[in-house]
Amino acid sequence: MRKRNVTITVRCTEDEREKIKSRAAQHGLKLSDYVLRSAMGKKIVVVGGLDEVVRQLKALGNNVNQIARAVNEGRLQAVQLGEVRQALYSIYGRLGEILREVR
Repeated sequence: MRKRNVTITVRCTEDEREKIKSRAAQHGLKLSDYVLRSAMGKKIVVVGGLDEVVRQLKALGNNVNQIARAVNEGRLQAVQLGEVRQALYSIYGRLGEILREVR
Protein backbone atom coordinates (compact mmCIF):
# COMPACT_ATOMS: atom_id res chain seq x y z
CA MET A 1 0.00 0.00 0.00
CA ARG A 2 1.33 3.41 -0.91
CA LYS A 3 2.23 5.92 1.76
CA ARG A 4 1.11 9.49 1.32
CA ASN A 5 3.86 11.52 2.88
CA VAL A 6 3.76 14.80 0.92
CA THR A 7 1.49 17.72 1.77
CA ILE A 8 0.08 20.19 -0.76
CA THR A 9 -1.43 23.39 0.57
CA VAL A 10 -4.14 25.12 -1.44
CA ARG A 11 -5.67 28.48 -0.67
CA CYS A 12 -9.40 28.93 -1.17
CA THR A 13 -12.29 30.91 0.23
CA GLU A 14 -14.37 29.63 3.12
CA ASP A 15 -17.27 29.13 0.69
CA GLU A 16 -15.10 27.10 -1.71
CA ARG A 17 -13.82 24.95 1.15
CA GLU A 18 -17.37 24.22 2.32
CA LYS A 19 -18.46 23.30 -1.21
CA ILE A 20 -15.49 20.93 -1.60
CA LYS A 21 -16.15 19.36 1.81
CA SER A 22 -19.83 18.96 0.93
CA ARG A 23 -19.04 17.27 -2.38
CA ALA A 24 -16.57 14.93 -0.70
CA ALA A 25 -19.25 13.96 1.83
CA GLN A 26 -21.80 13.41 -0.95
CA HIS A 27 -19.40 10.96 -2.55
CA GLY A 28 -18.63 9.27 0.75
CA LEU A 29 -14.95 10.19 0.53
CA LYS A 30 -12.47 11.82 2.85
CA LEU A 31 -11.58 15.34 1.78
CA SER A 32 -8.05 14.40 0.68
CA ASP A 33 -9.30 11.41 -1.35
CA TYR A 34 -11.93 13.55 -3.08
CA VAL A 35 -9.46 16.32 -3.93
CA LEU A 36 -6.85 13.84 -5.21
CA ARG A 37 -9.34 11.98 -7.38
CA SER A 38 -10.69 15.24 -8.77
CA ALA A 39 -7.22 16.62 -9.48
CA MET A 40 -6.08 13.38 -11.12
CA GLY A 41 -9.10 13.42 -13.44
CA LYS A 42 -10.56 10.24 -12.03
CA LYS A 43 -14.27 9.68 -12.40
CA ILE A 44 -16.10 9.90 -9.08
CA VAL A 45 -19.23 7.76 -8.92
CA VAL A 46 -21.70 7.45 -6.06
CA VAL A 47 -23.22 3.97 -5.87
CA GLY A 48 -26.24 3.59 -3.63
CA GLY A 49 -27.47 0.25 -2.35
CA LEU A 50 -24.16 -1.50 -2.75
CA ASP A 51 -23.69 -2.08 0.99
CA GLU A 52 -26.82 -4.25 1.14
CA VAL A 53 -25.77 -6.26 -1.92
CA VAL A 54 -22.31 -6.87 -0.43
CA ARG A 55 -23.91 -7.97 2.86
CA GLN A 56 -26.15 -10.45 1.03
CA LEU A 57 -23.25 -11.78 -1.02
CA LYS A 58 -21.13 -12.31 2.11
CA ALA A 59 -24.00 -14.13 3.82
CA LEU A 60 -24.48 -16.37 0.79
CA GLY A 61 -20.75 -17.13 0.68
CA ASN A 62 -20.86 -18.03 4.36
CA ASN A 63 -23.75 -20.43 3.72
CA VAL A 64 -21.90 -22.10 0.84
CA ASN A 65 -18.79 -22.48 3.02
CA GLN A 66 -20.87 -24.14 5.75
CA ILE A 67 -22.36 -26.54 3.21
CA ALA A 68 -18.91 -27.35 1.81
CA ARG A 69 -17.57 -28.00 5.30
CA ALA A 70 -20.48 -30.32 6.10
CA VAL A 71 -19.94 -32.26 2.85
CA ASN A 72 -16.20 -32.57 3.47
CA GLU A 73 -16.82 -33.82 7.01
CA GLY A 74 -19.27 -36.42 5.71
CA ARG A 75 -22.30 -34.92 7.49
CA LEU A 76 -24.05 -34.40 4.15
CA GLN A 77 -24.17 -36.86 1.27
CA ALA A 78 -26.11 -34.86 -1.31
CA VAL A 79 -26.75 -31.13 -1.59
CA GLN A 80 -29.49 -29.27 -3.43
CA LEU A 81 -28.17 -25.83 -4.35
CA GLY A 82 -31.23 -24.51 -6.15
CA GLU A 83 -32.01 -21.95 -3.45
CA VAL A 84 -28.39 -20.82 -3.33
CA ARG A 85 -28.36 -20.42 -7.10
CA GLN A 86 -31.59 -18.40 -7.03
CA ALA A 87 -30.20 -16.15 -4.30
CA LEU A 88 -27.02 -15.63 -6.30
CA TYR A 89 -29.01 -14.78 -9.45
CA SER A 90 -31.01 -12.27 -7.42
CA ILE A 91 -27.81 -10.64 -6.18
CA TYR A 92 -26.40 -10.55 -9.73
CA GLY A 93 -29.64 -8.94 -10.89
CA ARG A 94 -29.35 -6.22 -8.24
CA LEU A 95 -25.70 -5.63 -9.20
CA GLY A 96 -26.82 -5.25 -12.82
CA GLU A 97 -29.44 -2.67 -11.79
CA ILE A 98 -26.84 -0.71 -9.81
CA LEU A 99 -24.43 -0.81 -12.76
CA ARG A 100 -27.11 0.52 -15.13
CA GLU A 101 -27.83 3.37 -12.68
CA VAL A 102 -24.14 4.29 -12.56
CA ARG A 103 -23.72 4.35 -16.32
